[in-house]
Amino acid sequence: MSQIEEKNFESMEALLTQAAKGIHVLFDNKTIADVLKKSAQNDSLEGEKDFYSFDKIKKVQNVMTDLIAQKTYIDKISFLESLDAETYQLVVRAYLHIIENSLKKTQPLKH
Repeated sequence: MSQIEEKNFESMEALLTQAAKGIHVLFDNKTIADVLKKSAQNDSLEGEKDFYSFDKIKKVQNVMTDLIAQKTYIDKISFLESLDAETYQLVVRAYLHIIENSLKKTQPLKH
């Protein structure tokens, strides 16, 4: 696993802040749309359980740690491009979950 420096966390936090505003710099809009479409089609109860399986969570955790450890934006993009298709989709889906959960925490509930 890569060593993560505080500035790497700050860089990733900045990217996630931009993503929460709808500006996605790590993934293009077509990729995000494709992953959302595929996850919507597979989000039966079994598909959702599969996404949260221990092995997939562990894999995503390791890949996200390595992604955060990348020092520059170009390094992050190169790292993402080196992933196999399944892992890449898992990372995009995890990224979207992180953004969604982050927005839920910062947005006031509307009744």
